[in-house]
Amino acid sequence: MTNDLSDDLAARLERCLATHDREETVSSILAAVQDGLSLENLYTNVLEPFLAAVGRGWQEGHTAVWEEHFIVGAVRTAIEALYPIVLKRKAGVEPVPVTVAFFCPPEETHDVGLRMLADRFDLRGFRTIYIGAMTPVGQMVECVRATGASVICLSASTHFQRAALHDVVEHLRQALPETRIVVGGPAFAHSDRGWDEYVVNSVDSLLDELAPPAHSAGTASQGEHADA
Repeated sequence: MTNDLSDDLAARLERCLATHDREETVSSILAAVQDGLSLENLYTNVLEPFLAAVGRGWQEGHTAVWEEHFIVGAVRTAIEALYPIVLKRKAGVEPVPVTVAFFCPPEETHDVGLRMLADRFDLRGFRTIYIGAMTPVGQMVECVRATGASVICLSASTHFQRAALHDVVEHLRQALPETRIVVGGPAFAHSDRGWDEYVVNSVDSLLDELAPPAHSAGTASQGEHADA
């Protein structure tokens, strides 16, 4: 059933992109969750591949900038509408005594993937500090010191942002030598050469590494309702 829900939603989102239908985009995502698609499956198997394909379409000239912004904005609306479900599930798991901060570097405006990552950490019981797009490096340092975050997750969407991330990471390493730094995003989809120390194989592996198995929230395949 999960595969059917995922495949059906993916096809609907493709049609919504083609017809520029914001309402249908949002309602289709919420309905799929209402019908039993877990948030983990929604993010990993539907939204992440879909948004990656939209990004490739823009890079290859098949998708206009406004179309990318349009569909990403609609997906963001749905993700935000689902946040009460995230909080409800988080309340039902044992808290993980780890604080994780989420930033995009300066000039990086694409942060929907990072937002979904933060939700994944919430679902496992972590304390999350989501800041998002275009965060000055000095403010990252200030945030981490103020909140006690022990892990930083950074996201880059393009080759340009990936190159710029070197200076960001070096600054953070100097200012916060005890803080774990993780990088990811579309810029690392095809190669993580030179970033072995910072890129992880999968979100699940990172969650398992940072939290004991006893803190696992499991994967809810039924009963996640958009009005929860």
